[in-house]
Amino acid sequence: MATRVDVARRAGVSPTTVSRVLNENGYVAADVRERVLQAIKELNYVPNRMARSLKMKRCGQFTCIISSLSNPFYHEVLLGIERAALERGYTFSLYNVTRDREAYMKLILEGFYDGLMVLTPYEVMNVVDLKELSRKIPICIYKDRSSDFGLPHVHVDLYRAMRRNVEYLIELGHRDIVFLGEYDDHEENPRYAGYLDAMRDHGLVAGDPLVQLVPYLRDTMSAGYERTASMLDQGIPFTAIAASNDLLALGAIRALAERGVRVPQDVSVIGIDDVELARMSTPALTTARIPKADVGAKLVQLLLDQVEGVASGPRSVELQTELIVRESTGSRC
Repeated sequence: MATRVDVARRAGVSPTTVSRVLNENGYVAADVRERVLQAIKELNYVPNRMARSLKMKRCGQFTCIISSLSNPFYHEVLLGIERAALERGYTFSLYNVTRDREAYMKLILEGFYDGLMVLTPYEVMNVVDLKELSRKIPICIYKDRSSDFGLPHVHVDLYRAMRRNVEYLIELGHRDIVFLGEYDDHEENPRYAGYLDAMRDHGLVAGDPLVQLVPYLRDTMSAGYERTASMLDQGIPFTAIAASNDLLALGAIRALAERGVRVPQDVSVIGIDDVELARMSTPALTTARIPKADVGAKLVQLLLDQVEGVASGPRSVELQTELIVRESTGSRC
């Protein structure tokens, strides 16, 4: 395996010059830099990351915590994180939430990480006090509720997204609109609140049996399918479904299709997220697009600005959703 000395010999420079090129620290003439980079390429030299980290006081890696990998929404956020991190010379490790506080504290504080990124802070807060932890390691979070963690964060206003979705359905002439989504007794649910306010402000009924709540963190295609099938079997009248995410909406479309209910001629369906499946389904799903890759990129920016000493104190970045009209919604005749 090639060493830094081997690179120096190949390039005809000193090991110190190789270090300057690798660390981007100190002046190196352009032609000399080019020779060093060429030697690195020819020798397939890989720097000793541990030694470099000790010298630079940084390891070039952070850890990312999530509650579930089953939702493709997070896959697209993670792609944005990966792309932005690599552009800044960092990599990241991904961990799933557990209920073991001791294991998490050990993992984070004794791990070889420059910072912590949390995509599901509401679940993690049941395990670790993030505010307290932020005194020991840089942290940033993604939040889609109004809870104030006092930490740098990226925020998406899902109350506004759901309210706009429901108002769009009302504009199409729908009145019996189902809310299909999760409800957490321990935290506010902005999507549910957006639905309730839109319905009530337009003088429409918002309650049983039109409110179909699924267990917390169980907002899957299967849940959407089962709830919709149950409503149809009970003969509950409705002309539209406002789902709290795309997976629930796609499951609802499947249940409707199996029972001969046409979308959107008989029932319109709308979601939130705009995952890839929403564009590929038949019919293609109308949904509120969350800029998932941008969420990931902004999280990286907030975290690494702290790590590199660029920012101080809490910072907030709010990203907007966009209504994407496709084939699953139509006018109520």
